[in-house]
Amino acid sequence: MTTVISAAVAAPAAPAAGPGAGEVPSALGPFDPGAGEVPSALGKFGPVAVVRADPAAALVGAWRAAAGTGSTHHLVVRAGTELVPGFTAELLRAVAGRPRAALVLSAVGGGSWNAGAVRLAALRGCGWAAAVPQDCLSPAAVLLPSGAALAFAGFAAGALAAGAAPDGLLPAFVRRHRLDLLLHVGGLAASPAAPGAPPRPSAARCAGAAGRSSGGVSDLVSPLPEVLPRLSGGRALISLWDAGTATWRQAPWTRHMARAGRNWPVAAPAAAFVAVTDRPTPGARERVLPLTEVVRYGLALGTVLGRAPVETAAPVLRPCLCAAVLDAAGPVPAPEWPDDWTDELTDVLWRAVGVGARLRSNHGVEHWPAEELRALPADAPPCGGPDPAEPEPAEPPPPGGTRPSPTPRP
Repeated sequence: MTTVISAAVAAPAAPAAGPGAGEVPSALGPFDPGAGEVPSALGKFGPVAVVRADPAAALVGAWRAAAGTGSTHHLVVRAGTELVPGFTAELLRAVAGRPRAALVLSAVGGGSWNAGAVRLAALRGCGWAAAVPQDCLSPAAVLLPSGAALAFAGFAAGALAAGAAPDGLLPAFVRRHRLDLLLHVGGLAASPAAPGAPPRPSAARCAGAAGRSSGGVSDLVSPLPEVLPRLSGGRALISLWDAGTATWRQAPWTRHMARAGRNWPVAAPAAAFVAVTDRPTPGARERVLPLTEVVRYGLALGTVLGRAPVETAAPVLRPCLCAAVLDAAGPVPAPEWPDDWTDELTDVLWRAVGVGARLRSNHGVEHWPAEELRALPADAPPCGGPDPAEPEPAEPPPPGGTRPSPTPRP
């Protein structure tokens, strides 16, 4: 079957006349007279509809604009989105490989579960990551099969009228229709910058070209892991999948590292070795993103991977780790967060991943039985909510136990 893609742009409406009238919610950003301009790459898909309305109506209208009019797939891009060079060719290749999947083409940032899944996929050498079903998404570019796109428009209209949050619409829809929801690791589109945000490297570049080779982005999909490390809000966090309850559980970092083997305390001197830098750690940087938390995150990533990335992969994977550092630092103005801080922490993170991988390969991994997983604290709330307080470290679990079942498909 020949792939035919139709596209539409969702743009915010012009504000109503008068001071303070017609403020546009931030889901699509503030009104910009040039924001409805169609990116040149989309012109290759034929006429592109630009739907200007309030955020909810623009979202629904963009999905209805071209779906079901002879196209096999429908693409919706938020106004102001930057498309990477070679966007058209990469998109057609992605659709040819997975014609029935829902594809998120914009880089996922922040300290969300999905951001953690994308970075883990990058270190695995995969070009796609299976999205975490419980997590919310606010993508800048999404592609759906046309039949699903039309159904999604109706689903979104009803859900929004009932007061649902826009960020939860796509994950809820794909769960209901049993579609694969895949996140592009490198990001074929860069989200528009938030109003007043400090200058940062573009999302598409910062997410990295992990998985790229002479033939382009890898077509491999990284499945949902059973252990998902994150670096969020200046802290290293660990989420564990409990197959018995089909939920994610938040676990203390120390209890996760106990799974790396009986000799897990060697992580402490290993962390101290990794954290050695050429000069004392700046106090201002520590207040925003402590070096210890960066090391913990890297060690946890390494134990999940089970093998250290080869040095030759550093140029490809470094942007992915750089994105983790910048997202964890948050919206700090550029003068208050120098580039050399990002470079230093990215170097430390790279070395910590290697040390964590060696810990696992040297000592093996002990898995917890489901009963112990269920005894952990309550689930971390999705959609970027606050994480539960970390309980006091407990004694490491005894060796042995059954391996949790693989994560079910969303």
